Amino acid sequence: MSARMGRLVLFVLIEGMPAIDYSHQQGTVVQFPFSGYQQGHRRPGAFHVFRYEESIDPRQVRAQPHRHDFYQLLWLEEGGGELISDFNHMRFGPKVLAFFSPGLLHAWKHEVEPRGIMFGFTPEFFHTNSDCPGLLGRLQFLHEAAEPMMAFSGESAREMSHWFSQLHVEAARNLPGRDDIVRAIITIILSKARQHHEGPAAEAARSGEATVAGSLTQRFRLALEQHFPKLLKVSEYARLLHVSRTHLNDDLRMRTGQTASELIHERLLLEAKRLLVYSTSLTVAEVAYQLQFQDPSYFGRFFRHRTGLSPGAYREQELARQAKV
Repeated sequence: MSARMGRLVLFVLIEGMPAIDYSHQQGTVVQFPFSGYQQGHRRPGAFHVFRYEESIDPRQVRAQPHRHDFYQLLWLEEGGGELISDFNHMRFGPKVLAFFSPGLLHAWKHEVEPRGIMFGFTPEFFHTNSDCPGLLGRLQFLHEAAEPMMAFSGESAREMSHWFSQLHVEAARNLPGRDDIVRAIITIILSKARQHHEGPAAEAARSGEATVAGSLTQRFRLALEQHFPKLLKVSEYARLLHVSRTHLNDDLRMRTGQTASELIHERLLLEAKRLLVYSTSLTVAEVAYQLQFQDPSYFGRFFRHRTGLSPGAYREQELARQAKV
């Protein structure tokens, strides 16, 4: 490996900042902001697309647990290895679509050299803040997937390759209507992924699609991801969504069986687990403060009530389990 490539392994460029050395930041979760991607074909604040094998991201950074503040789709024509998503480890080969919603913690262990196309876009690009979040509101797999990856084969794989190639070509054409064309192609890709994920069994439920697409529940889930952990009160989300607390809770109970408070606590618990396991440089008290608990002892009671373990015991148990994987 050349000296120049050796330096690329250690650094990643973030807009408005000098190169940052991540090689000494073990025990932390790397945050990749949308503004940090300056390569490929892009429109600031909207989208970027580039060949994955041409990415300037250092290999060590990909292998370190990290997350984004934007949606990311990755079509791997070639490659293989392991993807870690939160606490799940999954093997993958070529012809896979990986998809990451904002905040999802993940890391790559590439064992076969990857080749493919990466596309990232902001929530605003699909107008997820509107009263009717549309397509993204219908894609439950995009937000709740335990395994954010789908394998394709045969005609479906060729079709996915075609659309990603078209996406790369159209994004390079800085002409009037480019954003609409890019958005249309991504709509096709996501809809094809939905068909692949749900299969023919979803046909029976398709008649109620419009109602689900604009449902208060979907808007709440999108808002929770966007504003967590700044907003943690049910009243704050009710006000943001222009409904009463009662209306919000009634809709959530009908569609999920849980109240807004229960879903917020569920999200808090997930983030607590992420920080305890992947941000080992943080003390338990620092994790509590990051999640806006004013008293670390209350955080301990919150965590133990839902897991049966103290935060420290959970960290030790999960790190030991991860070491065996």
